[in-house]
Amino acid sequence: MANNTLRKLHRTNALLLLVFIVLHLINHMTIVLGIDNHLAVMEALRIIYRFLPVEILLFALFFAQMIIGLMLIFRRGKPQGGWAWLQVLSGGYIAFFLLQHMTAAVATRMIYALDTNSYWAAGVVSKAPFVWYFVPYYVLGIVAIFAHLACALRFRSWPAPATKVQVLLPWAGLVVGVIVVSGLMGSFSPVNLPVQYQAYLDNYWSSN
Repeated sequence: MANNTLRKLHRTNALLLLVFIVLHLINHMTIVLGIDNHLAVMEALRIIYRFLPVEILLFALFFAQMIIGLMLIFRRGKPQGGWAWLQVLSGGYIAFFLLQHMTAAVATRMIYALDTNSYWAAGVVSKAPFVWYFVPYYVLGIVAIFAHLACALRFRSWPAPATKVQVLLPWAGLVVGVIVVSGLMGSFSPVNLPVQYQAYLDNYWSSN
């Protein structure tokens, strides 16, 4: 398949997924108002994205986006310039993040019969040793999304000079990432994990 066709598919797919991603990030930002508000917004949004046909479509779109993105990375050769490197590195990290995040979510539901809600995300940033991995993992995941969007905007306006929006987007992602993870860690209001989520973490650690 020609690179131009792959890029068009990648761009179209990204626009479809961006709707879900924006809503998902808005949901996560509500953690500053407390875990109960975070859960309430999540439950409201789940009426849409947990509807089985919609959820299957989302999984398919995300997997397609990862495959197309990795194909574009391997076909382009060595990146030339800072923006090209940022595009490749952020895209590669997004693929890694999504593969692990979606696999873990499905496995948690199927193996442990546990809802992958706000407490599931909060659990892995609440105690050692999980916090050492998952804090940077989640923050960098959000930064990568903002950085990849910045790169997409940058190359659409190339060779004009980079705009302030394009330059600031990755930094905005860092701010959002720190706020979200800090909230899940209980920095804004206490996050008391239910017993089943504590047990899940303990069982996971003892089995690994």
